[in-house]
Amino acid sequence: MATTNRPARLTVAGIGGFDETTVAFERGVTVLTAGDAADRTSLLRGLVTALGSDEHSPDCDADTDDSRVELAVEGERYVRTFAGEGDRVVASGDPYLDDPAAADLFAFLLGSNEARQAVTAERDLRKLVVHSVDIDAVNDEIADLRAERAELDDRIEALAALESERPGLRDRRDELDATIERLEAELADRQATLDGIESAAVDGDTDAEANPEPDANGSDAEARQGRRRELYAALDDIEFELEAERESLDALDAEIDDIESELDSRPADPAAELDDLTAELAESRARKRRLDADITDVQRTLQFNEQFLTSETSPVAAASEVERESESENDESDGESDDGDSVVCWTCGTSVPEASIESTLDQLRALRDDRREERAELADRIERLQERRSELEALRERRRDLETRREELRRERAERRSRVENLQARRDDVESDIVDLQRDAEDAEAGEGDRAALLDAHREVNRVEFELERRREERDAVVDELEALDAELDRRTDFETRKNEIDDRIDGLRDRIERLERATVSAFNDRMADVLDALEHDRLARVWVEHRNDGDGGDDALSTGRFVLHIERRTDDGKTYEDVIDHLSESERELVGLVFAVAGYLVHEVSDDVPFLVFDSLEAVDAERVRRLLDYVRPHTDYLVVDVSGESARALSESYRRLRAL
Repeated sequence: MATTNRPARLTVAGIGGFDETTVAFERGVTVLTAGDAADRTSLLRGLVTALGSDEHSPDCDADTDDSRVELAVEGERYVRTFAGEGDRVVASGDPYLDDPAAADLFAFLLGSNEARQAVTAERDLRKLVVHSVDIDAVNDEIADLRAERAELDDRIEALAALESERPGLRDRRDELDATIERLEAELADRQATLDGIESAAVDGDTDAEANPEPDANGSDAEARQGRRRELYAALDDIEFELEAERESLDALDAEIDDIESELDSRPADPAAELDDLTAELAESRARKRRLDADITDVQRTLQFNEQFLTSETSPVAAASEVERESESENDESDGESDDGDSVVCWTCGTSVPEASIESTLDQLRALRDDRREERAELADRIERLQERRSELEALRERRRDLETRREELRRERAERRSRVENLQARRDDVESDIVDLQRDAEDAEAGEGDRAALLDAHREVNRVEFELERRREERDAVVDELEALDAELDRRTDFETRKNEIDDRIDGLRDRIERLERATVSAFNDRMADVLDALEHDRLARVWVEHRNDGDGGDDALSTGRFVLHIERRTDDGKTYEDVIDHLSESERELVGLVFAVAGYLVHEVSDDVPFLVFDSLEAVDAERVRRLLDYVRPHTDYLVVDVSGESARALSESYRRLRAL
């Protein structure tokens, strides 16, 4: 996007105390001194919301329908509107940033800014320090590699189980080889027997032809011999078809039995459980939406109240100051003093201890954290419910597929049984024709026994041929299975090699994460040292982040340890010692939070994403430090907008533009 020299213009309407107002921000520093603290805060919240923030929502009524913020910058226009939904306000529109996460942490440095608060509350700083570092992508790659390694482990384990099957397959192959050899020898014997019987029959016919009584008898003998051969050939074909059909029937019966066994082992159609899961999912999602709304409302309430507490120029703080002065005068006249500070509660109008309000805010924070935890648990539960529903749908689909397949097989079985019956009837007819042919033959010298022997010989040859074919097919299947098993087992070495490669890659990625974290921590520490040097603070000698490992984290840990902030102080005589945040004054705590946040702004190069850097809630920091801090960050951003008043505003350079009217 090309930059221009035109000022950025912000319009807010229906927000805070503004019906509608437009302000301009020149490039450089703009100091907000106009109006009261609440108006300035509303303006800043409108600015960061137009830029994309959802963490610093402006103050709008829940029944609003025309609140909006509009930002014109760099030749483009960005608008967000706010509408009431129930008891909450929902933002919509097209802000400057698609992803405001980095800006929320390091560019929108309002009083409730997470980076500033994390320092003063001594939280783990990992998420903030490595925010823009591409560690998530590395962790995702590690997770993918571990999933692949687990799959390889499963396959290697399965191969180990398969290897135990190889001896049995080899034994079965050898056994089938022996059976086939025996059947081939038996078939040769049976065929020789058949050939002998048929030769004898042919010789008998030849003798009859050599000594015919009438010529018709010789012709009849030849016709009977030809017919007999045709019938035996037809009988062979029928026997072959019958055997094939019976084998198919056996296979169908086995498959139907397998399907019925699987159906019996599976639960009934899970329709009722699916309906319950769908209802529970809908309820959980609705609960999660309510939690989202609750968290947004509590966060807005916290931000509003924190702003009133941290702004010394707010009407509440001013009223509290008047009350404290009045109480001080009364105490002096009574010779007594009050040990605690109090403020006027802006909800009930009574004077209450400030600690009581802080306690209430702590309770709200705890409530927000509880709601977030419950939301996370709900998200996990929703994921589990979705997985269970998918599992049940798959089970139901599998059951339907099995039932459909069973019906198809039953129909096919009925058809094959019918064909078997027809073939058996045809076989009986052919055998009857053969018997009739033999009975009617005039050359009956072979006798009934020879005809029966010929028929039996044909049947034995057919039986052995069918048995031999089955065994050969079975052996081919065993050999194929052995070859496939050997090929699969040969891959085990490849799997082991790949596992070693994955382990090396994971170690390399973990080292890369460690290097990235070390480099980022070093960059943070260097930047914080630069900022402290620019501030020329007498007491704060050094601020740095330590990556502290509390354990090795095990093989499954991706990023381990905590990021801890250390503070080194300087005494009047120039000696230094390490201290903790709780021992610092309020001004020093706030300053350390700002130093950390500004370091994050520079290390993560947030200025590449958003041209604005926004400050407020600087009252606790002395005017000289505020001046030096703004002078330091001014060259690093196009638009520096700061809310200061009183002495801090007067200490700033006269070259900085003041916004005195809203």
